Amino acid sequence: MRSSRSTRAALLATAGVAAVAVTATPAVAAEPNSSCTYADGTVCLHASKWFDGATVEYSAPLGTACVNSPIGFLGWVNLTDQTLRVYSGADCTGVSYLVPPGDLHNVQSPLRSLKVA
Repeated sequence: MRSSRSTRAALLATAGVAAVAVTATPAVAAEPNSSCTYADGTVCLHASKWFDGATVEYSAPLGTACVNSPIGFLGWVNLTDQTLRVYSGADCTGVSYLVPPGDLHNVQSPLRSLKVA
């Protein structure tokens, strides 16, 4: 049986709404701790530029919303396939850096938030 044009349009609209709902979901991290799993599909934020001390780990997909980190972070390891932008201020404001997939980096001043670029 062939589906009608209106049925196909309704299915596409439903799929589009579901896709927006999934991508708009903000990333969720565990409470700050002292280690990350460094598993594929994660990004680990480090409070120390030496990659020790408090950490926060997020799992992909990270969604499109800005994520405020519970720690000021000086280093990161991006093991996702997503390019990120990290910001010096909360709510994705201030100075920012582009973080490509596979990037391991540190900075001199704490960063406070991130989102998918």
